[in-house]
Amino acid sequence: MSWIRTVPDESATGLLARIYDETRAKHGRVINLVRVQSLRPETMLLGRQLYRHLMDAPGGLTKLQRVLIATIVSETNGCHY
Repeated sequence: MSWIRTVPDESATGLLARIYDETRAKHGRVINLVRVQSLRPETMLLGRQLYRHLMDAPGGLTKLQRVLIATIVSETNGCHY
């Protein structure tokens, strides 16, 4: 596994601290998917907004279909997230 420098919880400020807090509230901890993006919180925020738009915006697919597609693609790519 690769080693990626991250911002520790106690060093997070501003936008990153807010993202860490939101993640802790939802998952009970700061998940690795968030932590590995901690050096670029503004970019992480844009990625999260894009993900939410793709998963929640009106379109021809149901939410369940979108989740199933994401799950199959992740499994196919060997991604645990």
